[in-house]
Amino acid sequence: MKALHPFALLPFLIFLLLSTDNASGYGHGEALHGDALALLSLKASLSCRPHVLRSWLPGNVASVCEWTGVRCAGGRVVSVDIANMNVSTGAPVTAEVTGLAALANLSLAGNGIVGAVVVSALPELRYVNVSGNQLGGGLDGWDFPSLPSLEVFDAYDNNFSSSLPPGVTALARLRYLDLGGNYFSGVIPASYGGMLALEYLSLNGNNLQGAIPPELGNLTSLRELYLGYYNAFDGGIPAELGRLRNLTMLDVSNCGLTGSIPSELGGLASLDTLFLHTNQLTGEIPPELGHLTALTRLDLSNNALTGEVPSTLASLTSLRLLNLFLNRLHGPVPDFVAALPLLETLQLFMNNFTGRVPAGLGANAALRLVDLSSNRLTGMIPEMLCSSGELHTAILMNNFLFGPIPGPLGSCASLTRVRFGHNYLNGTIPAGFLYLPRLNLLELQNNLLSGPVPSNPSPTLAGSQLAQLNLSNNLLSGPLPAALANLSALQTLLVSNNRLAGAVPPEVGELRLLVKLDLSGNELSGPIPEAIGRCGQLTYIDLSTNNLSGPIPEAIAGIRVLNYLNLSRNQLEESIPAAIGAMSSLTAADFSYNDLSGQLPDTGQLRYLNETAFAGNPRLCGPVLNRPCNISSDTGGSTAVSPRRATAGDYKLVFALGLLACSVVFAVAAVLRARSYRGGPDGAWRFTAFHKVDFGIAEVIECMKDGNV
Repeated sequence: MKALHPFALLPFLIFLLLSTDNASGYGHGEALHGDALALLSLKASLSCRPHVLRSWLPGNVASVCEWTGVRCAGGRVVSVDIANMNVSTGAPVTAEVTGLAALANLSLAGNGIVGAVVVSALPELRYVNVSGNQLGGGLDGWDFPSLPSLEVFDAYDNNFSSSLPPGVTALARLRYLDLGGNYFSGVIPASYGGMLALEYLSLNGNNLQGAIPPELGNLTSLRELYLGYYNAFDGGIPAELGRLRNLTMLDVSNCGLTGSIPSELGGLASLDTLFLHTNQLTGEIPPELGHLTALTRLDLSNNALTGEVPSTLASLTSLRLLNLFLNRLHGPVPDFVAALPLLETLQLFMNNFTGRVPAGLGANAALRLVDLSSNRLTGMIPEMLCSSGELHTAILMNNFLFGPIPGPLGSCASLTRVRFGHNYLNGTIPAGFLYLPRLNLLELQNNLLSGPVPSNPSPTLAGSQLAQLNLSNNLLSGPLPAALANLSALQTLLVSNNRLAGAVPPEVGELRLLVKLDLSGNELSGPIPEAIGRCGQLTYIDLSTNNLSGPIPEAIAGIRVLNYLNLSRNQLEESIPAAIGAMSSLTAADFSYNDLSGQLPDTGQLRYLNETAFAGNPRLCGPVLNRPCNISSDTGGSTAVSPRRATAGDYKLVFALGLLACSVVFAVAAVLRARSYRGGPDGAWRFTAFHKVDFGIAEVIECMKDGNV
């Protein structure tokens, strides 16, 4: 067949366009004009910000299909999508969306609209999204029967209150209903179990009460069901939910549920995620959950579950997350968890698990987070914990683990948080462990670790992110390495109660972000480095119980935020710098049991400290210590006591004089009484001092006041 030349079709195309315009322009033009007027009314009622929806203008009605967020088809407006355009001024509005007979899609989401939006008389409307606003009141104003085509209704994250709207049950085609993140109260209507087309139902994050209606078990088309968070239901999980065979997501967490986990949930063969955490569920984990072979996430944490982990869960070979923490489970950590090939997160902390950690943990899966802390586990840390190279969090603290820290962890570059404290770990710290590039937190305190604090095996590699390092209460020895300066992000350095010796490295001054420094309870010697004054963020310094000597660096006074300073039980000499005494930030300090001398500064915060903060320094003097500083005079070697304010000693003297006066009064009374018996001639009496005094009775009586006591 011979091909037609393109220009041969031109008359036909022109005719077709003219025919279409003639058919729609006059047939639909008036309706489209009405759509434009309805949109202008909507814009006016929303009280939009200036310059928002600028194309929506009365003089631009003919181009309504080109307005921002507007889409047309068949000569009518079929979609209005102005989501996340920040249209609201924040003033309360009452807006109505109506008069758009062909509208199928409406999205006002994410605009912070305050007040009320009502939708009605939109027979073709299939999709409504008003989420992420501040719409209040209820949904009673919505004429749901006039929206017969509605399939998706998303009202998540608003301020809707009152009861859940019963009118949505009239929406026979409704597949997606999200009323979560609001303030709906009351009960879930049993009639919600009649929306048989529903595939997605979210009522989480409200103030709902009462029991979860068993009628929800009739929603056999449901794929996702969310009922938890801030709701406070009575009773437990209805066994009828086990009929939702198409369900892939069930989240009924944090909503006060009691009772046991229904074994019927084991029939949800399509379930991908089961979240029942943060309730008050009791009893044992049903072995029937082992039938959920499609399950990838199981979270039963923060309940009161008892018993052992059922062995049937070994069939959950698709599991990526297993959270059973904060329960009352006991028995061993089952060996099958080490065999789960896809497991990424394992959190079993704060239970009563005993026995060893499965030796193969980490060898068969790309583990990323392991937390077995606060149990009664024994044995050693698995050697292959980081064999995948993806482990970022390892928390095994508060157990009875022993043996060395596995050497491969020293090269596990993915680690960000390690907490092995409060065990019985021994041996040395693996080389490179402190200097891993992504490590943010390392806690090894309260163990039996020995050997030196390791130096950086790769000093040329920069970029340490370590912020908190705790090596306290171990058996570490040797000097503190100068390589600590490589830990430039360090904020907390705790190495107390070890056997460290040598000098405090001046490189500590390179730790400019350091907030807390505790090197107490070691055998460190030499002077306190002046460089410590360069750590301008320090609020806490404890260098007590070492063998430090020399003067206290005045540079410490340059740390303007320091509020705790403990230098006690060392061999520090000379005087306490006056600049430290003048520090206004210092609220607690201890200089006791050193060899300090000279006059204690009588300014700043030091004058408010107890005398015990300076005990054990016999050559310190000053009013705070009630120990005058004697100064030799130039006129013959006699000592002159410098003027001072009244101290506790002065008050002791007055008290003694008061006692003496009381004795005199009693003596006088006795003499007068005796004379009255003997009938003395004139009643006169005499006062005889046993020691020479330079005050009389009148002065003693004059000083007997409440204030002096």
